[in-house]
Amino acid sequence: YNCGSIAGRWFDLTTFDDERDFFAACRALHQDEADPELMFQDYEGFPGNMASECHINWAWVEGFRRARDEGCEEAYRLWVDDTGETDFDTFRDAWWGEADSEEAFAVEFVSDTG
Repeated sequence: YNCGSIAGRWFDLTTFDDERDFFAACRALHQDEADPELMFQDYEGFPGNMASECHINWAWVEGFRRARDEGCEEAYRLWVDDTGETDFDTFRDAWWGEADSEEAFAVEFVSDTG
């Protein structure tokens, strides 16, 4: 520990333009320290290893932002958790959409693919 101050704030990562803006906001919390030690204590909602106390996978944040804009954020989160991939375009190519039931999905799948 570098004898700095303990300060915290909740951030919605999707409101930042990019990782640089996020870290600028973090450094602003510790503006009175020459070398702040940044730790992320709560990263609920991040799948798998997309975040830890000292790391945030910004590609996931960008993909999640796009998924939220398209209304498929839960599907994206589950896909990332399952595959470990973060590329939203790859997710979009793989995702068939939501269905009311397994049977409804199967009927639509057969109809779409022949």
